[in-house]
Amino acid sequence: MDNIKGIIIWAVFLAVCAAIVIFGRRIRKQIDENGIEASGAVSRVDESYDSDTGAVTFNIYARYRTEDGDEIEGLLLNAPSNLQPGERVRVKYHPKLRTNAKLLNVVRE
Repeated sequence: MDNIKGIIIWAVFLAVCAAIVIFGRRIRKQIDENGIEASGAVSRVDESYDSDTGAVTFNIYARYRTEDGDEIEGLLLNAPSNLQPGERVRVKYHPKLRTNAKLLNVVRE
């Protein structure tokens, strides 16, 4: 009985992981196809450390103004870890899930 519970728990875990990956890919595809471009600036860089694996993860956020004038802070899905707060960027954000964006380029003056 414990074996079956373990298998079920692992199956659910793998299904959730697969759903997250599929959802992320779908968002990226929708941004590529229907995204809206905007100018903004890197607002913050969050760094997290996994003590089990030793992996360091960076989440880079940018503030940008949407088509309708709202100021949004969105997660940059493809940003390199060397971006710094204050750097000007050009992004393409999801039209409905506006806090999800892809970095198009860093604006150099």
